[in-house]
Amino acid sequence: MGFDGSKIPPALFGSWKQVSGRYIDHETGEERPGLSKAPNGYIHFSRNGRMFNLTVDSARPRPAGATPTAAEAEALFRTLIGYTGFYSVEGDKVYFDLDVSWNEAWTGTRQVRTWRLEGDTLYISAEIINPMTGKPASHRLTFRRAEGPPG
Repeated sequence: MGFDGSKIPPALFGSWKQVSGRYIDHETGEERPGLSKAPNGYIHFSRNGRMFNLTVDSARPRPAGATPTAAEAEALFRTLIGYTGFYSVEGDKVYFDLDVSWNEAWTGTRQVRTWRLEGDTLYISAEIINPMTGKPASHRLTFRRAEGPPG
């Protein structure tokens, strides 16, 4: 049984640039930026059923040399979220069946998200274990439809 693209609203297809991300800690109610106040990332929904997501902290420093030190590599890893897999949509739920992830704890899992589209703005939210703190949290992401290459 293959991917049935007819169940996907056509407006969802394509690339979306992340403009914000917030975590709300369930225990404390504290709200804070996800990776940074200005995340740098994209999510893409293809017509063949594959999705990609890659987001980094826009303020992460470059390594001092061509090869990061162990501490630099850890800092880079901790300011990155990336995964890919197949997706499906049922109403306001989107399901990501991940086959590759920056965090092997997510590889092979189904990630459930709630989504809504308002014009060229895509909102995705999830009730998750925050991968940065290990605590239960709500995650709220906002994306804008990505434009094509410059020029």
